Amino acid sequence: MNDMSGAFVADAGAVVQTILVVDDNPVNLGVVGEHLEDNDYNVTVAQDGMEGLRRAELGQPDLILLDVMMPGIDGFETCRRLKANPATCDIPVIFMTALTDVTDKMSAFQAGGVDYISKPFQTEELLARVRTHLALREAQRQMARKNALLQSEIRARHEAEISRQQSEQSYRRLFETAHDGLLLLDAASGRVIDANPALVAMLGHDRDAILGRLFWELPCFAEIPAARAAVEDLSRRETVKYDDWELQKTTGAPLHVEVIGRRYRNEHQTVIQYNIRDTSDRKEAEARIRYMALHDALTGLPNRTLLTDRLGHAVAQARRCGQKVAVMMLDLDHFKHINDSLGHHVGDMLLQTVADRLRACLRECDTAARLGGDEFVILLGDVDNANDVDVVAAKVLHALKSSFMIEQHQLHIGGSIGVSTFPQDGEDPGKLLRAADTAMYDAKGSGRGIHRHFTSAMNEATMRWQELANDIHQACVNEEFTLHYQPQIALDGYYITGVEALLRWNHPVQGLVLPSVFVPLLEELGLIVEVGEWALVQACRQNVAWQQAGHPPIRMAVNLSAQQFYRGDIVKSVKRALEVSGMDPQWLELELTESLTLDDTEVTIQIMNDLKALGVTLSLDDFGTGWSSLSYLRRFPLDRIKIDRTFMSEVATEPNAAAVVQGILSLAQNLGLGCVAEGVESREQLDYLKRQICSEMQGFLFSRPLAPDDVASVLTHAMGPRFIEEGWPGQD
Repeated sequence: MNDMSGAFVADAGAVVQTILVVDDNPVNLGVVGEHLEDNDYNVTVAQDGMEGLRRAELGQPDLILLDVMMPGIDGFETCRRLKANPATCDIPVIFMTALTDVTDKMSAFQAGGVDYISKPFQTEELLARVRTHLALREAQRQMARKNALLQSEIRARHEAEISRQQSEQSYRRLFETAHDGLLLLDAASGRVIDANPALVAMLGHDRDAILGRLFWELPCFAEIPAARAAVEDLSRRETVKYDDWELQKTTGAPLHVEVIGRRYRNEHQTVIQYNIRDTSDRKEAEARIRYMALHDALTGLPNRTLLTDRLGHAVAQARRCGQKVAVMMLDLDHFKHINDSLGHHVGDMLLQTVADRLRACLRECDTAARLGGDEFVILLGDVDNANDVDVVAAKVLHALKSSFMIEQHQLHIGGSIGVSTFPQDGEDPGKLLRAADTAMYDAKGSGRGIHRHFTSAMNEATMRWQELANDIHQACVNEEFTLHYQPQIALDGYYITGVEALLRWNHPVQGLVLPSVFVPLLEELGLIVEVGEWALVQACRQNVAWQQAGHPPIRMAVNLSAQQFYRGDIVKSVKRALEVSGMDPQWLELELTESLTLDDTEVTIQIMNDLKALGVTLSLDDFGTGWSSLSYLRRFPLDRIKIDRTFMSEVATEPNAAAVVQGILSLAQNLGLGCVAEGVESREQLDYLKRQICSEMQGFLFSRPLAPDDVASVLTHAMGPRFIEEGWPGQD
C-alpha cells in the first residue's frame, strides 16, 4: 500500500528494516517503494527535503534514499542537514538522481552520502546497494556495541577495584567508629583476631588482653553457657542471634547485651563477626515500663491488670486447698467534692496518702489496688472466716476517718466497702469483683462509712444485668447497633489521617448505651463475633461511601475482640468485608488488644501474617496496659501502637506517667512503628506529645466520636491548625 503521507507497510509479523525514500515525484516514490516492499523492507516516504528531515528524525530509518533535484531545499542540502543533526548523522544516505556529472557525484559524497544511483536505475542494482549499505550499517552497529561493551567492562573493572579499596577503607572506618561492639574471630579456631574500640570500652578489657584468646574463654563470656555453642552454631549457619546475654564488666557491674553473629569469607580466611550491643538501658526501661504497665502511675499500687491476675491465682490456690478469698471494693466518700473544689493536684496527693494508709493496714501477702478515680480494691487471701474480713474492713475505715493534712488543707473523708467471698459469692474474678461492687453500692446507700458483705438480696444488679442481656439479644435482631467514628489527627498539620470505628447501641428505652456496658455482655453471651463482623463490613462500606462522595481516602481503624480473632475465621471475615464493600485494603487497620498475646503466640503470629497478606495494617490497642506487649512486640507484624488513655490522662502532671509515654514513643520509634496517643483532652497533653514527636493523636480535644454525616462535614470543612485554634464541629 502506497501512502504519500506515511509509509509502505510490509507483511505483519516480519522483522524488517526501515528505509526512508525522499523524492518529489510520486511515481518514483511508488516504484521504489514497491520494489523495496517486495523485498520485505518497511518503507517511509517524503516528497520534499523538509518533510524528509522530519521523518528521519522521528522515525530513525535504517537507510535513506534521497533524490537530488527537489523543490525547496535540494538533496545535497537535505543530506548536509541530516549529517549535522546528532539524531540522524549516522543514518547512511544513498543519492538517486538523473544527474550524471562527476561534479554532482562529488557534491553528493561531500554532502555525506555513502553511494550514488543514477536514474533510471536497475532494480537489481538498487536492491544490491541497499542490502550492502544496510549490512555495512549493521556491522558498524555491532562494532560500536562491542566497543562500548569492552569500554564498559574496562570501566567496570576499574571501578570495582576502586570500590574494593574504598569498601575496605569504609569498613575499617566503620569498624573503628561503630557504636556497637564488634568482635572478629577466626572461624576455624574460635580465637579473637580483632576487636573495635567500642567493644573494648564496653567490656572494660585491654585490647591486647582480648586478641588471640578463645572467644568462650574471655573473662566476660566464660560464664555464658551458650558462648561456645554460638561459635559452633555458625559452622552450620551463616547467622545467629542471642537476645539477652548477661555479662559482667571488669568492675563487676552487670552488662546486658544482644549478640548477632555472622560467618563470611574474606580474602584470607573464614571469619566470624559478632555485633554486640549494650541493651542495659533498654532492659532497665523495659522493666520500668513493665512495672508501670502493671501499677497505677499515681499511687504505685497494682492496677486492674495486676489485680485480676493476682485474684485469678488466689482463687485457683483457694480452690485447690479448700480456702477462702475475700475481695473488698472501696470507694472514697466526698472525694469528688474535694477534687473539684481544691483542684486535681490536691486530689492526687490525697489519693497517694490513702494508698499509703491502705498498705499499712494489710499483710505482705495481701494486695491493695487502684482501679481508677477514687476506687480501690483489697484482695485478702487465705481467709478463715468473715470475722477476719470484718477486722480488716474496720481497720481500713478507721484509717480513712483520721484527718488528712494535704498542703495547708485539713481534709476529712471516709469510705464505703463492699465485700465478696470465694466461693459463695462467685468462682471467678469477674463475678467476685461485680459482687463486691454491688455490695459497695449497698454500703454507700446505707449511710456511707460502713462495709457490707454481698448477699442474695443485693441481686437486683444481677437481675438488671440479665435484663440487659435479654435486650442485647433483641438488639441483634432489631439492628439497634450503629457505628460512630472518632477522628485520628496528625500532629504535623492537624489533618485527619483516619478514624476509629466505635460501636454504639441505640436502646429503644435507655437511649445510647456505651460500649463499656454492653461489649462485656456481647463477649459473655457469645455474640461479639456476629456483631463484630457486622461492624467490620459496615465500617468498610462507610469508608468507601466517603470516598465516593469525593472525600480523600483515610484510614479506617476497626477493633477486633479476642473472641472474634480466635473463634471466628477472622481472615475470611476481613476478606469478605473488603470484597463486599470494594474497599482498598491499604485503608483498613485492625486494632488488636493485648489480651490476644496471652493465648497461643505462634497461632497469633500466623493469623496476623495472614491478615497482613490481605494488605491491611495492624495496630496494638491500649498499649502498655497488658502483660505481653514487651515480650512479643518485636515478633508481631504490627504497623502501629496506641498509647492507652490511662497514661495520657496524667502525662502533663505526673512524671512517672510522662516517663511511660516517653518510653513507649521511643520503643515505637526504634521498632519502626507508628504511634497514636489516645485520650488527648487538653492542650497540656498536646504540647507534651509535640515535644516527644508523637505522630498521631485522638481524643476530645479534637473530636468526640461522630456520626457518619458529621465526619463527612469535618472532612470537608475542618483542615489544618484551626482544629485547635478555632474549633470545629467535632468539638461541640
